[in-house]
Amino acid sequence: MLSKIKADVLQALDAWKSGKPVRSIELGHVHRMIEHPGMSPRIDTSQRNERDQERAHEYCFSIIERFVAGDGLRPEDTHERYLAVCQEMRAQFVGMGGDLAGLTPEEIAGAESLAWKALLVGWKRATDGHGEANYIEVTSVKREKVKK
Repeated sequence: MLSKIKADVLQALDAWKSGKPVRSIELGHVHRMIEHPGMSPRIDTSQRNERDQERAHEYCFSIIERFVAGDGLRPEDTHERYLAVCQEMRAQFVGMGGDLAGLTPEEIAGAESLAWKALLVGWKRATDGHGEANYIEVTSVKREKVKK
C-alpha cells in the first residue's frame, strides 16, 4: 500500500511550480566546523559558505515531485532505499537542467532530508519547530535549459 502524499506537500509543490513563495527552512550551513582532537569542534570563520536556497529547494521539490508522480512512498521505501533514489536523482536532476554544482554537501543533504520528512509527515510538520529567524520564503527560479 502506498503512503498518501499529504495535502500541504501538494500545496507547497504547486506553489513552487507556479513561482509563488513557499515558507521553508534554511538548508545547509554558513560555516564549516574544524575538528580539534581532544576538544570540541569549532567554527571555521576563515571561509563563509554561500547558500543558494533557491537551487537547494529546487532539488528538494524535484525529489518530492518524483514521489508524487509515483503516488508516494511504498512500504519497501526505507530511508536507505530513499537515499539510493536520491543518488539516481542527482544525475537526472542535472540532466533535466537542474544545477547541483556549487551547492554544498550540506545543502544537498538538507534538501534530501527535508523532502524525506515532508513525504513522511507533511510540509508543515517537516518545517515546524524552528526559531522564527530560521524561516525563509523561497521561490522557484525558472532556468532556461542550455541548448547543446
